[in-house]
Amino acid sequence: MVRSRIAGLLAVGFVVGGFAAVGQADDPQRGRDIIMQQKLGHAQKLLEGLAIKDFAIIEKHADELGILSKRAEWLVLKTPEYTRHSDDFRRHCETMSRMAKEKNLDGCALAYVQMTMSCVNCHKYVREVRIAQATR
Repeated sequence: MVRSRIAGLLAVGFVVGGFAAVGQADDPQRGRDIIMQQKLGHAQKLLEGLAIKDFAIIEKHADELGILSKRAEWLVLKTPEYTRHSDDFRRHCETMSRMAKEKNLDGCALAYVQMTMSCVNCHKYVREVRIAQATR
């Protein structure tokens, strides 16, 4: 009985996951919204890892953010400035992961702040570009 319930839940999960993946391919904005939600979730887990000094959590979510930043949905602008912001973000994620491996909490915290600032700067840049494009 328990196995059939678990199997049913897994089947529903696969179906819903499949629909979400199809929706991402059909609607680029939806794909970007989902990836930004995932980014936020990983960033929150990083903060949790920093707060409780759990280097495994920090390393895992820094690595996940680096992977996420390489997905096609991440690319919202094709400009050198946007590329620089994305490269900065990845570099800070890599640094945070390396600092976690070295069990250097201060290094992890600094990389987290730098990563967060790269997010803020990138979002600011994207807004400015979109506003400029809309006024043309």
